[in-house]
Amino acid sequence: MNGKQSEKSISAPSLSGSVPVALEYIILFGIGIIAMVLHARLRTPLNIPGHHGLEFMALLMAGRTASNIRWASTISSLGIGFILLFPVFGFNDPFMGINYMFPGFIIDILFGSSWRSRYHLLFSAIIAGTAYAAIPLSRLLIHFLTGFPYGSFAKHGYLIPMVGFFVFGMTGGYLGSGFTHSIIKKINRK
Repeated sequence: MNGKQSEKSISAPSLSGSVPVALEYIILFGIGIIAMVLHARLRTPLNIPGHHGLEFMALLMAGRTASNIRWASTISSLGIGFILLFPVFGFNDPFMGINYMFPGFIIDILFGSSWRSRYHLLFSAIIAGTAYAAIPLSRLLIHFLTGFPYGSFAKHGYLIPMVGFFVFGMTGGYLGSGFTHSIIKKINRK
């Protein structure tokens, strides 16, 4: 009652204090939908494996770092899986939903409580890169188990897609986390 905010409310980097929990779940679910819609609509023939990791992981990491919900990225992954139930995007991969839901699950598993360390942006970026690199890993596993052909492996081999997905995912994760942290700092200053 001395007019100061408690230490917990000052140091807890979250936008969730101002958003009702039900709305936060809807926003996180919507982030997954937006990530896949952007992936489908921004089809640019750059011929660089993983280049969609910039916007995809920026959105997922912005949602993850803005939320105090423990499984925030998993909720976004459910949005990804939901939107891929509708065959209007023209993806030819029957395993697309599984492949693109993995990053959200992996983010939540790796994120834990360590993200509050003083190197949290770098830590978030590494988590994002690792999570996005799970897509070519899952594709490789599917390819070897089912024989389903993935063109990026035929065109670039196995290593370049892994590196490309990691680098673009890491960059997107850094941008998304950095954006969220800068917004939170501005809010906490007021």
